Amino acid sequence: MPSAKESAAARLLALRSLLEVATRAVALQPAAEQIIGACAQPGEVPARVARQGGRVASDYCRLHGWALDLIGDADRASLEFRVAQLLHYHSDMIDTCLKLAFPRFRSPRLEQRRLALRGLGEPARTLRDAQAALALWIHDLEQTGGGAPPP
Repeated sequence: MPSAKESAAARLLALRSLLEVATRAVALQPAAEQIIGACAQPGEVPARVARQGGRVASDYCRLHGWALDLIGDADRASLEFRVAQLLHYHSDMIDTCLKLAFPRFRSPRLEQRRLALRGLGEPARTLRDAQAALALWIHDLEQTGGGAPPP
């Protein structure tokens, strides 16, 4: 059975890794916004948007999977769980935009939804805030050897 010191070290390592995942996700946001904007333009969406969007969506999906591996059975109200949720949102948002831009069957209703796309929205800012909160929490843990998670 690991000691309290080993458990704290493992927890800190997992949090640092989650911070790296969140940092990568935030760095992808400009590309994600560009894809969403391209999907929302009137007219035919270029095929390169589908390729680029597929890569960005895959990156977010991969980051989400890594986050789930890192958070284990974290409480649903925890910062760690929130980061994982936000990564899932980012992945789903890109996927939805691509489905609207490249539908199997076109309809006026789907076209209206596609043209109404406006970006990642509030969850993008929330992810950036969560990244900053995670960095502060890690800093506190490193300085004090303990500490409660931020709200």
